[in-house]
Amino acid sequence: MISQRLQALGVAVLLISLGSVRIAEAAAAREEDRVLSGVQDLAYGEVLFHFFQDDYFSALTRLLAAQARGELTHHATEAELLLGGLYLSYGQHLLAGEIFERLLEQSVDSEVHDRAWLFLAKIWYQRGYLAEARAALARIKNRLDVELEPERQMLSARVLMDQGRFDQALTILEAWHDPEAQWVGYAKYNIGVTLVRLDRVAEGAAILDAVGQLDLSNPALRGLRDKANLALGYAWLQAGRPLEAKAPLQRVRLNGPFSNKALLGVGWSDAAVESFDAALVPWMELRQRSLLDPAVQEALLAVPYAFSRLGADEQAATHYLNAVAAFDVELSRVESSIDSVKAGEFIASLLDAEVLDASGWQWRLAALPDSNETRYLYELVASHRFQEGLKNYRDLQFLRGNLDRWLQSLGAFDDILDARQRAFDQRLPLLNASLARMDLGEIAGQLENFESRLAAVEGARDVVALGTSVEQDQWRRLQRLESQLSLLGDDPSAQELRRKQRFLEGVLLWDVERDYKVRLWREQRSLRELDAQLTEARRTYRQVDNARSEWPQEFAALTERIALLEPRVLSLAAQIGETLAQQARYLEGIAVEELQAQRQRLNTYRVQARFALASVYDRATARTDPPAIDGNSLHQLAEAGQ
Repeated sequence: MISQRLQALGVAVLLISLGSVRIAEAAAAREEDRVLSGVQDLAYGEVLFHFFQDDYFSALTRLLAAQARGELTHHATEAELLLGGLYLSYGQHLLAGEIFERLLEQSVDSEVHDRAWLFLAKIWYQRGYLAEARAALARIKNRLDVELEPERQMLSARVLMDQGRFDQALTILEAWHDPEAQWVGYAKYNIGVTLVRLDRVAEGAAILDAVGQLDLSNPALRGLRDKANLALGYAWLQAGRPLEAKAPLQRVRLNGPFSNKALLGVGWSDAAVESFDAALVPWMELRQRSLLDPAVQEALLAVPYAFSRLGADEQAATHYLNAVAAFDVELSRVESSIDSVKAGEFIASLLDAEVLDASGWQWRLAALPDSNETRYLYELVASHRFQEGLKNYRDLQFLRGNLDRWLQSLGAFDDILDARQRAFDQRLPLLNASLARMDLGEIAGQLENFESRLAAVEGARDVVALGTSVEQDQWRRLQRLESQLSLLGDDPSAQELRRKQRFLEGVLLWDVERDYKVRLWREQRSLRELDAQLTEARRTYRQVDNARSEWPQEFAALTERIALLEPRVLSLAAQIGETLAQQARYLEGIAVEELQAQRQRLNTYRVQARFALASVYDRATARTDPPAIDGNSLHQLAEAGQ
């Protein structure tokens, strides 16, 4: 009726409802120990961050982007498993199947191989290919980890159950090392109910009886125990064995969610053996409870019926009158609720207080709004069918919000580009002037000149050339003094001056010779640094020059890209809006269908109450036998109990 994604997700979540929500978590969990010591690919670390924050939509989009950019070289296999799990959780079975089949074709380690077969078996099962699912499960060679092994066993049992191989499914369940595990109990319950529906009542009853006596100290199994006892009791009622029905029905907790149907069934088990005074005890308790429950509605008829069979016509008439009045009030409220749902108010109100994050398949509605509709639809809202439909509706709302944010971002991108273009236009003249003044060729020539001079100094070992300015000044003065003294010839007075001049020259040469190698190394290092800076300057010059020439094309390309994105986003938003409206109509249709069924049931009960009341009046006059309530009621409640 709605999209294939809804149907696929419905089956997917039905499967994971017993603990297999870790479809994608299993892929991510394998990396958890590595995460603690560091992730080799930064992009994969970002994906895991969003995943473990329950932000699955961001994890999915970032994973796809990282794969497209080739950023997952060290985690390619794990990323594929995680991607397949995320696809599977969002109902994309074909994409997930392609991934797992591709992994199986590659040479991967045995653990990844077995997990891929398990996920592929899930996909086959969800698509209804039971033989293929069983074959895929048979390809698993080793025992899986503690997270996935129970899921493998459960899936194997479910495949066998759907193939009608109940004995083989039971063998798997009974061989499981933890027979008290919750998923084992649910699987046995399903087998028991199925056997009863196949008229193998004795076999099904034995299984349901075992489940119905599970340990009450386990809170997770209390509801399952009650459900099994209820199904077993009504199975015996349908089989015409009311005495066997009473014991399991009395094991149902009085304050549990199944107590109303159990009380009704206990009353019918007594009524079936003509013990109407005993039947009145649970029925009188039941009629004081909320009239929203069909079991309570039937009790409004069962109580006066029992009084009639006991010959208490006055009490019977009073209770029939009360029942008619109660049904009239409820019918009015149901009609009002139908009108409200058709007006579109109910579905929107369910998510008014919800945060539209990307929590994906683990999301559940936290609380129901206080309204007339929820009084009649709380069981429907809690049902798997409605929850999955509501989850799809919420996902669509999230996607619509995401597209709305993108539309706003595209407008902001336009503004950013305009601002950058204005800044470019303002700075371009200054940039052109700066580039024109920058003569890198002249700078390179000067650097080459410095390198040549230093090479000459090194070749001639001109130690004075690398001296400080003071040392070079002293050297020049000593050289001038030597020239002047040479003009004095052999004058005895000049001999002492020549000796002092040579001594000072020797001291100076000693100093510059001592520091020559260090100074030469420093000069060479400075030239290397200048050469590196010149290379960087040339690179920067090219980048700036390229940016100056390429910016107009880049600006045009970005502008065109944004212009093309806007109609695409608008088109997607329109599609999502249409699908969202369709999904809302689908949910409203389910709700209206349920309300109409309640209206029909109330109308039927009201008609029965009026006819029964008329019969009571007639019998009071003619003293005829009391009428029996429509026998379909018991049959319908028996089916509901299962």
